[in-house]
Amino acid sequence: MKTDRENVLIHKFEKLVPDGNYGRLGTTFETTRKKYFFDTGTGKVFDCETAEYEAFKQLFDRNSIEAVLDDNAGNSNLCDAYEKILDMVEKEHILQAPKHENFVQLSEENLKILVEQDLQQVILELTEKCNLRCKYCIYNEYNPAYRNFTTRDMDWDVAKRAIDYTCAHSGKKIAVTFYGGEPLVKFDLMKKCIEYSKSIMQDRELTFSFSTNLTLMTREIAKYIASVDGCSVLCSLDGPQVIQDSYRVKADGSGTFEQAIQGLRYLVEEMGESAKDRIIINTVVCPPYTKEKLDMIQKFFDDLDWLPKEMDKKCDYVEGGTIREEDIAVDFLSGKDINEKYQKNELDSIRAWALDNVLNNEDKKGYASGIHKDNLIKIHNRMLTDTPNIRLTRNGCCVPGNRRIYVQVDGNFLACEKVGDSPSIGNVFTGIDIKQIRKYYMEEYDQKSIKQCSNCWAVNLCGICYATCYVKEGLDANIKNDACEYQRKQARGELIAYYQLLEDKPEEIKRIKDIPTF
Repeated sequence: MKTDRENVLIHKFEKLVPDGNYGRLGTTFETTRKKYFFDTGTGKVFDCETAEYEAFKQLFDRNSIEAVLDDNAGNSNLCDAYEKILDMVEKEHILQAPKHENFVQLSEENLKILVEQDLQQVILELTEKCNLRCKYCIYNEYNPAYRNFTTRDMDWDVAKRAIDYTCAHSGKKIAVTFYGGEPLVKFDLMKKCIEYSKSIMQDRELTFSFSTNLTLMTREIAKYIASVDGCSVLCSLDGPQVIQDSYRVKADGSGTFEQAIQGLRYLVEEMGESAKDRIIINTVVCPPYTKEKLDMIQKFFDDLDWLPKEMDKKCDYVEGGTIREEDIAVDFLSGKDINEKYQKNELDSIRAWALDNVLNNEDKKGYASGIHKDNLIKIHNRMLTDTPNIRLTRNGCCVPGNRRIYVQVDGNFLACEKVGDSPSIGNVFTGIDIKQIRKYYMEEYDQKSIKQCSNCWAVNLCGICYATCYVKEGLDANIKNDACEYQRKQARGELIAYYQLLEDKPEEIKRIKDIPTF
């Protein structure tokens, strides 16, 4: 039989959370020194004594205050902890996240203004050709989520129409980006697009960018790119030759390291001092995710004395489903996944390795801390309010047609370059289709997502976007739901990393305060 004290606690918690879904209200996480509670509604984080931490954890795990007290009958310390939590509820407004029934809605007028007057980025798919056949490429024939390699190119009429559309529908700032395939296959078209954009948008703050595998980068091309104000380059380079040549290969299977490293050097030399701000290195890591492999990659970049230390270097996993087991190279490695030391807590392997390197002063040139930068910014700039936030946005989604438009080689508009087959939002010949945006990327997203999102503690930290879950017919709820648990794990891992650094390396957190966010 429950005591009067326990019955009072049950009554107060059930009144506080009538739907009984405590798990949506927050989560607990630990660093090596402290225990924390994250509150969904306000975004606040509190360090907890062990008793309060266990009280929160049991409440979220069991999703029932009565069940927790039944399992801990007569535990006065646990009752003390819950009384302290109720006091926090009064003072800090925690455990009061509303049960959302809708995402934030855009009026037709505001949607029209955003889409027709404030386009921020246009991405031109110059070609579907590529001179390489990387073993993990999303466009391989065995990956059903994306198109295969083709011989199609964008012609000048389509490119010009896309740039004219951009000029007519953008605001004061606009980014023109080039994509492929390998965009340098069509360098002449890229150059023509840059010069035309500059000629018709002289009144804008205009920037350019493109992604490249570097193998077609000549000194002449690098010299031109360096001469274009506001032009930046995302360079794909996976590390030392033994790793690069295992995956990033030509059609005949031969390696690409020598050409890629030479292409990067051309860019660095021609850009000079500005290279550190205009070049980003993108490294894709294939399984197995070993400390040995990540240490090799870090040492490779650290040892390139001609590469600016300040240059951003990103490191991420190969996209799921894009590499076959027979293509995974392990002959130069132990083949064992990162050991338990690097899988501590709930961080993924790469970020656990990066965090460990930073904490143990093994990150001499900033490679590991750069891996954490985006995640640190996300936690640092999270929604933070005194009382629970009543607005629920569509996770990590942008407004299609406003944040960006991806123009395929035939002039078709898609929401993003990262989405495979997905509902079109217009084309260069007829313009944007606001009805399609509303139907597929707002109404359908809302209908198929709101139930899960309103019951998730990580909803305000979630990075799920259209690229995660859209197929030709629209949103695939099964794909999105499968991604939800991954997002929760990622969010908890990001909290762990942020607060571990705040405790042990606060200078890492101070560094991100001056990083601009967009």
